[in-house]
Amino acid sequence: MTQIPSRKIPADYRRIVLLNPTRYLGNLLIAGGLIQDFYHYCREREIEFLLVIDAAYRDLLQGSLPDKVLLFYPRKLIRQGSIWQKLTAYLGCLFAIRRFKADIAFNIEEDSVSHRLTQLSGASFRIGSNVQRHKHGYDHVLDINYLQRNAARRHRWYGYADVFAALGLPETRAGYLRLSVPGVEKEFQQKLENLGLDLTGPTVIIHAGAAKDYKKWPASSFAHLILLLRKAGYQSLLIGAGQADQESNIRILQELHSLDPELACLDLCNQFSLAELAILMSKARGMIGNDSGPFHLGSALGLPGCVIFGPTDKTLWPPLGKKSAVLKADVKCAAECTKTGCIYANRCLTAITAEQVMQRFKLMLESSD
Repeated sequence: MTQIPSRKIPADYRRIVLLNPTRYLGNLLIAGGLIQDFYHYCREREIEFLLVIDAAYRDLLQGSLPDKVLLFYPRKLIRQGSIWQKLTAYLGCLFAIRRFKADIAFNIEEDSVSHRLTQLSGASFRIGSNVQRHKHGYDHVLDINYLQRNAARRHRWYGYADVFAALGLPETRAGYLRLSVPGVEKEFQQKLENLGLDLTGPTVIIHAGAAKDYKKWPASSFAHLILLLRKAGYQSLLIGAGQADQESNIRILQELHSLDPELACLDLCNQFSLAELAILMSKARGMIGNDSGPFHLGSALGLPGCVIFGPTDKTLWPPLGKKSAVLKADVKCAAECTKTGCIYANRCLTAITAEQVMQRFKLMLESSD
């Protein structure tokens, strides 16, 4: 049996790098407040801090952390570029990490990119956070078990907090990345007008996509919900990014047309950057969606809303915002069910009705006024 690395973590480090190029927006938002706190912790002690983050979040992070502490991992170019572009992009990022000459390199995620960059960072001391995956190339691996915890500390945020605590950061109140959202500038206003978007009336943002299919509430249910929202006087906007979200929105619009051919709903998938989406959310009345990164973004911005959970553990990944409500059907999975194979056709999602979501959404709006 391989022994888990457990050398004592140095207390006198002067240069530290966090390898966190996660592609999951929700993870970044949940860990982001801790990252900001750790940056300030380091600055007060004159410790140089570097954060390696996915380049997709460059615009969203404007004003949240100083540019000088950010190094962007070029994931998109590495995935889509030519062989030469992939190689030069990856090595360029890796060499920049190594030039930092960190005393400590650490990660807070289980993904292979964070793992490999930590191993190759050139740091004198390397810290991992998963005893199953981080056994080789590390000096210390923290046993961050998210599942074997009491209910009060099962949220993923507490696992991230344990990593930072091992580096000296006192635990604070659970919270999201603190975002700096600009106002609606003239250029963005013109973009809204070009899209035919009028935000003067009460608007509800809907994100029907998710990273996994088993997290997606049925398109027919979303269509019914949009109909209920319209009857209550709300304009619904479908958002998303990528082909999968686009396909989800198309199915919803098809279902909506069958319910009411006259009811229009704008599909804004792939129309906004994350920073622009944050501005849009800041002007909306509320949000409804699946367990996904965009819903966490809305929750981080204080947008009232309801998130629909399927088989995902609602104690591990719920939104941290006080104005966000979680809806999950009170049904149990069979022992032979898995997230990707359910003998009951994901009844934990399909059992949730549009009327239930609408009722809970109204309550959230009333309590937030």
